[in-house]
Amino acid sequence: MSDNRDEFTRFRDKALANSSREVMDSFKETLCQDMEQRSENIQPWHSFWYHRPTRDFPPKSIRYPSEYDGGDRINIVCTQTELKPSEQKKLVQSWCEVLPGLDKVEYIWFSSRANQQLFDAVCQMKSIKGLSIKWSGIKSIEAVAQAKTLKYLSIGSSPSITPLAPLAELPLLEWLELENIRASADLSFVSGLTGLKGLRVAGDGHSPKYLNVERLEPLLSLQRLYWLSLNVVKVQQGGLAPLAQLRALKYLFLCNKYEMEDVAALAGSRPDIECDLFTPVDGPLGYIRCKKCGQQTMMLLTGKGKPSLCQSCDADKIARHLKTFDDIANKYLKWSKKI
Repeated sequence: MSDNRDEFTRFRDKALANSSREVMDSFKETLCQDMEQRSENIQPWHSFWYHRPTRDFPPKSIRYPSEYDGGDRINIVCTQTELKPSEQKKLVQSWCEVLPGLDKVEYIWFSSRANQQLFDAVCQMKSIKGLSIKWSGIKSIEAVAQAKTLKYLSIGSSPSITPLAPLAELPLLEWLELENIRASADLSFVSGLTGLKGLRVAGDGHSPKYLNVERLEPLLSLQRLYWLSLNVVKVQQGGLAPLAQLRALKYLFLCNKYEMEDVAALAGSRPDIECDLFTPVDGPLGYIRCKKCGQQTMMLLTGKGKPSLCQSCDADKIARHLKTFDDIANKYLKWSKKI
């Protein structure tokens, strides 16, 4: 039977098939190291901090230090309570006094708003490997330089944090997630984080408010990086081209805010990368009906500003878009065959 797929599609399918087992094994090894009991059900789109409460990841939240059970992980909710201000202040202070001495704790979550005092205290913990902060009022992360054992760090909405340079003081850091932090628009802070395997930089997904990243060239120092999420992010200069030079990159997550030509060029340059945008169209979209025929046959075209079109009513337009995308990808495929 003849193969009617274009060269780009054939090559990409082959590249993905050849690398999928090796990449997935590596992915699982990284996410499971130090904590094999976390979960066997790991998917490429899961970040290190993907919630699995049935595996105590995170464990049940607690408010008071007296509730800590002596285990290796702890989930603290000690702010945003109904306590009187004076009692609330005392509760936070009690945690700040206790945290540095919790030598058995390796993974810690702050599931309510963390303040500067809590962050500074947790950075004094001697055995900490993972720290996840849902959101915070933190302004400085200078204290993180004390947490030399930290390998996995997630900081949720904390727009005022600056600078991010102290992260370079973490020699073991492998996984970093930063959300709604204005300073992360300048990615130069990653230049010293050469051990990173997973990185997420995002704007405010609740608004949504996009993070306007200046350029992606600073990521070129991350040659061990294989998982990258840039959701709710727009790149101001240079586009996506630098990502083609990240030789270990296998999983990429982008929002549909890039020129179609830019996405197609990267898809052709690196067909071995798993990325939803590397297909010219997405759909059919079950939540939209065509205004002409009334059917749920709408397809979202890849590319900034591209419309949603109906498979039936707009078949010719979709076909032209597919051809343009594939022509660009095939043009860049010649370079990709050197990988």
